[in-house]
Amino acid sequence: MSIQDPRPAGHPHVLALRLCTPDVAGRVGGKALGLGRLLEQAADVPPGFVVTTDAYRDWVAVRGLEPEMERLLDGATEPAAQEMASREIRALFAHAELPGALVEQIGRAYAELDREPDPLVAVRSSATAEDTAEASFAGQQETYLGVTGHESVARHIVECWASLFTAQAISYRRRLGLPVGGVAMAVLVQRMVAAEVSGVMLTLDPVTGDRSQIAIEAAFGLGLPVVGGELTPDRYSVDKVTLEVRSRAILTQPFADRLDPAAGGVRREALSDAEGGARCLSDEEVVRLATIGKRTERALGGPVDMEWAMGPGPDGGRHLYLLQARPETVWSVRVKEPVAPPATTAVDRMVSMMLGRKGGPR
Repeated sequence: MSIQDPRPAGHPHVLALRLCTPDVAGRVGGKALGLGRLLEQAADVPPGFVVTTDAYRDWVAVRGLEPEMERLLDGATEPAAQEMASREIRALFAHAELPGALVEQIGRAYAELDREPDPLVAVRSSATAEDTAEASFAGQQETYLGVTGHESVARHIVECWASLFTAQAISYRRRLGLPVGGVAMAVLVQRMVAAEVSGVMLTLDPVTGDRSQIAIEAAFGLGLPVVGGELTPDRYSVDKVTLEVRSRAILTQPFADRLDPAAGGVRREALSDAEGGARCLSDEEVVRLATIGKRTERALGGPVDMEWAMGPGPDGGRHLYLLQARPETVWSVRVKEPVAPPATTAVDRMVSMMLGRKGGPR
């Protein structure tokens, strides 16, 4: 028997990215809000939609899960207890059935993403406490790439919800004092780009906090290995005022993750030394990225952390797409003092891992 949708008719659980504006921030989460703000700037953002926090809260309420989750989390202060709580809570989400009305909304939104049937999409978290200047849950919830078919999309949405309760996320929320009921997850579904190059960009120097610099890191293929710290990307530093490329570090990359439409997923390709040692970006592309980063920082009112991809565009050339924009979360929360090397805090280590800061220039 399907679970009935308890919300009134006409209150949509699914919103297009263009509707993700600050007035619905609590319903769409930080990641979707950032993409909505990019669209306000007429940025090239792959089409997508968000399943709102209403859907998560209603589903948890109908299934009566919150008291059980609170019981399992009570006293889970040590890593072993948090691992056990994580396993038991995530088991509550297994084999879950979504409300019929929600499945219909997801199916309609998914069908509108592309003229071709069953496009490949990324399914990612957009939790209400992530991607703010005060807290970053980067890498703590799951991201699923190359998902295809509306049934698979619906299943991966539930798996994203369950990833609110990884042991790492449980530990982080406990340190911040966030209760179970204080965090909900929206889920972002976005058409994937057949990326030739992807990476991250910060509109300050992540090592020193120098706001006159823009740091860009790039790798061949999809960007998840860069965000996850699986490989060491090429690095560029750009003067924010003059947009002059100040430094380049081109590093040999052993592999690239590629979109595989024929197989319906993602494949990892080994790169030869010649392929992996070539430059990912031209200086012209680096400057184009830095220009967009500078403009986005101005629009968001402070340093930003962005994800981007370059892939085939409408004209057949290499086109720049923006995949994420969020407030920078390390230097932005520090007291503004003369620039000095940062202390090695847990947050610093997490950002260093995300940026793949290991090794040195070749």
